[in-house]
Amino acid sequence: MIKKFLFVVTIGILTTTNANSLSEKDLIDLAAKANTNAAAGLIYDYCSGEDAFLQVMYSKKCKCAIKAGKAKNRAAVGLIVDQCGL
Repeated sequence: MIKKFLFVVTIGILTTTNANSLSEKDLIDLAAKANTNAAAGLIYDYCSGEDAFLQVMYSKKCKCAIKAGKAKNRAAVGLIVDQCGL
């Protein structure tokens, strides 16, 4: 009986996306590291629904947005976004 209960609770936690998604503070901190406003907007848009525990486990789109955030100017952001296909 207890094993079934723990199994149901575990499955419930794993399937609930809001339980593991990035908090608003974490998302703002991630976007604040961007060098341009355009890249910060991309990070905010593509990483808002991420439910990974580590940055290595983020989706391709979110990783691309983070990569664009490291660019020093808007033209470089555009090139990175085009290469990633965002």
